[in-house]
Amino acid sequence: MVPPVSPHVAAAVAAVPDRVSSVVPTVKQPPAPKMARKKKSSKGKASPECPIFLRKAYHMIDTCDPAIASWSEEGDTFVVKDTEKFAAEVIPQFFKHNNFSSFVRQLNFYGFRKIKADPIKIDPALEELHAKHWRFRHEKFLRPH
Repeated sequence: MVPPVSPHVAAAVAAVPDRVSSVVPTVKQPPAPKMARKKKSSKGKASPECPIFLRKAYHMIDTCDPAIASWSEEGDTFVVKDTEKFAAEVIPQFFKHNNFSSFVRQLNFYGFRKIKADPIKIDPALEELHAKHWRFRHEKFLRPH
């Protein structure tokens, strides 16, 4: 059996933590290490390592009105046929801007190159139409089969 504690002893014991805490410095614990996120497998989808810009660009071309932008017949390039409509209607659906030159700058950052068209001097009207097209290529940016 534990003997009862006198009121004086109880008061002294109660005061000890206050005195100790004011004398002993507190020790800060180091922050917990950040855990790396587990990557989910994405069968049939863009890999998680693929930058969001490239995933959006791929989806833009895949779902865009073919009169505005489309994949080439070979599927190794894509063509923006109407840059004004592309900037006004398509870009804002995927990004917080409607600036075609900013879109092109991002493409260049990721290694895309503009393909210069070789004009065919047979039909001047067709040549003028194709002169306004912007064709881009990246060896790994290919149309789905």
